[in-house]
Amino acid sequence: MTEEMSDRIAEMCGRAEMYRLLASVFYRELDDEQIATLKATPLAAPEEGPMKAASEAIYRSFRVAPPDVLTRLRVDYARIFLAAGVYEGDTAVPFESVFTDEEGNLMGEAREQVVAVFRAEEVTVDPALQSPEDHLSFELEFMAITSDRIAEALEAGNEEEASRLLAVQERFAREHLLNWMPMLAERVRTFAREAFYPAFMDYAIAFVDDDAAWLEESLAQ
Repeated sequence: MTEEMSDRIAEMCGRAEMYRLLASVFYRELDDEQIATLKATPLAAPEEGPMKAASEAIYRSFRVAPPDVLTRLRVDYARIFLAAGVYEGDTAVPFESVFTDEEGNLMGEAREQVVAVFRAEEVTVDPALQSPEDHLSFELEFMAITSDRIAEALEAGNEEEASRLLAVQERFAREHLLNWMPMLAERVRTFAREAFYPAFMDYAIAFVDDDAAWLEESLAQ
């Protein structure tokens, strides 16, 4: 295997790792291990730009955090993403349909579109989770799974499959993730009491946006 191919495979594995990190933060409340990791060093980012600013904001939010930061962030997660204590009006529950359906309903057309993409790529969401497939975490995990598959295709010398999956990712990032994440970010800013989740939303959007641009460029080449 050439050094160039090894670098390409490593890049896909790195993308999968980042998408899984993003998915884990939006799926449930943070735990002690996640907080320790986020406090230790800023998240990876280019030298400048929105991702860098968001990474620094996340890091600062932990450097000045009070001793009960874990409890405070768990309460904030419930308020933001589980709509705890929100009995009327808009919410920030992280489902694409809520933001793209005209009436803001769950299980809308976006969910059906996501299910179709998942089925086409033989990606399944555990039914035991009892959650619609258009949850932000599941959409981010889809990008992680397909990044792993691209790495496997490259390792097997299957450039055609790798290119096909890159095109699937680019389309999914633009038609789904970037289609509603900015609207979710606005709601997050409305409900958040701590600095972490608004900053993390900004980081996630900047990462997906940069990644979609990279995918487009890679496909063009």
